[in-house]
Amino acid sequence: MKRIVAAVLVAGLMVSFAGCKKKEEKPQLPPGHPSTEGGMPPAGMPDMPKVDRKVVVPKEVAAKWKAVKVTIEDKAAKSSKEYTISVGGEQAVPNTKFTVKVLAFLPDFRMGEKDITSASDKPNNPAAQIAVIEGGKEVWKGWLYSMHPGIHPFQHEKIGLSLNGGVSK
Repeated sequence: MKRIVAAVLVAGLMVSFAGCKKKEEKPQLPPGHPSTEGGMPPAGMPDMPKVDRKVVVPKEVAAKWKAVKVTIEDKAAKSSKEYTISVGGEQAVPNTKFTVKVLAFLPDFRMGEKDITSASDKPNNPAAQIAVIEGGKEVWKGWLYSMHPGIHPFQHEKIGLSLNGGVSK
């Protein structure tokens, strides 16, 4: 009986390992997909379809938070400086044609199926929606996260951005 059980286990392991040697097939991606265009999603992040979600800033959040602190890095000069930018305001980046605009600040960022909002007015997961304008044209619009700067960061060869947090009223 022990030999039969052992034989079954060995056969099962052999089948399992044989399956591992099978060449992994890559899924077919539709034309225009970021991976077919040379772009890849950030490491560790699933490649999710883009969904337009409404940004909802709760009244208590708007009443408590007036600005954000953003560090702007000048990669050519190898320098960086922290700026306080009001929500709805913008900051010209010295010695460049860039302007950084703060569209929204959510101290406790939460993303639902249809909206993006703040679960509270406490800075549990601070995020700012930012637009980067170069020469009058918007070149990037996205979210910066102070606690997770590696998630969907702004990437450019001339400047870098990071969110340091919010400024309360």
